[in-house]
Amino acid sequence: MSTAQTPAPWGTSRMGPYEATATAPQFTAVLDPGTQVAMVIDDSGRMAGMGGHGTSTSGLTPTQTTPGDGSGPGGANDSDATESYDQDESG
Repeated sequence: MSTAQTPAPWGTSRMGPYEATATAPQFTAVLDPGTQVAMVIDDSGRMAGMGGHGTSTSGLTPTQTTPGDGSGPGGANDSDATESYDQDESG
């Protein structure tokens, strides 16, 4: 009869206690019935500021060229894409 034990996984020897954490305040998202805009209310019932949020757009525009005038085969096809990204910083 064998009494060999399976070794513990190697990662368990690297574990340590968790760092202390701070309690985060409670926030509730509500919808303003007049404007249909979401608001965030803190645990004291006050509206919480969420900072400025901007808008952005991005797009990928593919391009492709085919050689010749269509009367016969010939030449190589070429294709690539152009990416654009614009961001509106609002405060």
